[in-house]
Amino acid sequence: MIGLEYRRLQLRFLWERRFSSKDFLRFRCNICGKATLAPVPEITSREAPSCCYCGSSLRFRSIIAALSLELFGEIKTIPEMPERKDLAGIGISDFRVYALPLRKKFSYTNTFYHRRPRLDIMKLKDELKGPAEFVISSEVFEQVPPPVEKAFSNLFELLKPGGACVFTAPYADEGLTREHFPELYDYRLAGKGGRKVLVNRTRDGRTQVFEDLRFHGGKGSTLEMRLFSWPSLLENMYGAGFRDITVHRDSFPAFGIILDGVSSSYTITMRRPSSSPESLRSGGRSFHSGSR
Repeated sequence: MIGLEYRRLQLRFLWERRFSSKDFLRFRCNICGKATLAPVPEITSREAPSCCYCGSSLRFRSIIAALSLELFGEIKTIPEMPERKDLAGIGISDFRVYALPLRKKFSYTNTFYHRRPRLDIMKLKDELKGPAEFVISSEVFEQVPPPVEKAFSNLFELLKPGGACVFTAPYADEGLTREHFPELYDYRLAGKGGRKVLVNRTRDGRTQVFEDLRFHGGKGSTLEMRLFSWPSLLENMYGAGFRDITVHRDSFPAFGIILDGVSSSYTITMRRPSSSPESLRSGGRSFHSGSR
């Protein structure tokens, strides 16, 4: 809180020093609902905190905008959303910035890999299958062990028929998904010269050692396992049974969502069909580029 208060004072000082209006953007944060302003470079940075009240980033605001479009057909701030305790939602290691206000609006549970309430997307418990009207999975699937197809199938199972998933993960526009550890089987992290290495025993008994590991922020399992490509990601989604897949490329400056400088890794939404998924796996695909 002290950091955010300092940030508000800093921005007010800069504004009063008559910085050019083109350097700043006034917007209403769709997470906390407050009017704020921030330098344009910070707003257009995917991860930089740019709301001086709640600390939301472009990615967080894009997630909530996509969720609002799926649930209500228009972008609402979380404070404007109706209280709907009949709508069950699941977050997969969601960030407190939007997890806490969502819990006040919906029957929403934020889950974690390393603590309660637990959810391991690779080992889904039966009681977690099928209750959710919506699921949010942001920057998670690049960290799950292979085969990633299993994670997508379990993500599908979390949703009730007709339910929607809001999904983000870093991805490249072209090519195939690059698995960093394609033969991962029996593995552990170990220390070597003050650094972490991954030691893997393959299915046929070979030992592999990987250095130069990349970890993402946060607790739990944060080792990057892969870099998705868009064509492979789309196949993973279709293969799991998802349809009505939408890539949200539109900007909404009034809500601090400016995607003009973003080339990939947009927010994606997808739905579990209301009809039998088995009848759709071989056809009937639907894909949209842009918001609804």
